[in-house]
Amino acid sequence: MNEFDIEIIQRKLRTCVMIWFSFIVSILFYAGIVEWMQRRATETVTAQNNSLHPILLVLVAICFLAAGISKYLLLRIPAEKINLDTETLAGRLVTASLVSLALSEAICLMGFAEYFILRNYNSFYLFFIVAMLGMIMHMPRYPKWKTYLEQMTGTTLPEELQ
Repeated sequence: MNEFDIEIIQRKLRTCVMIWFSFIVSILFYAGIVEWMQRRATETVTAQNNSLHPILLVLVAICFLAAGISKYLLLRIPAEKINLDTETLAGRLVTASLVSLALSEAICLMGFAEYFILRNYNSFYLFFIVAMLGMIMHMPRYPKWKTYLEQMTGTTLPEELQ
């Protein structure tokens, strides 16, 4: 691969990391809102719908698994390696990363919604931790991108980007 191709990968990775960071900031923002509301609460809200929590737990498990499965499916290497340009391959990596990050954020949003409906403070943080774990697992990293790109193109990329 020539220098131009490495620059494309570097640019896409940098963009993807900035988007990942914005996902992290968004779920931290949700936690800030929950904390603010919890501190301002003057009365305790009793849960009226006890069936919502197990349903959301199942949806969280589905989203957590779907984040990994969708990333795998989007990055699946075809049986016959099609000659794709670097821009297309890097675009597939960005798409796979964004889908898995969005599914991870959805986990936190479910906890956020449950907090608004049931005022279940501890449950929000359970969902928050699972979402943060998903964000960390699916963080765009050059070594993972390098492995994928080398498998697809059959060329060797530098160990580190400048």
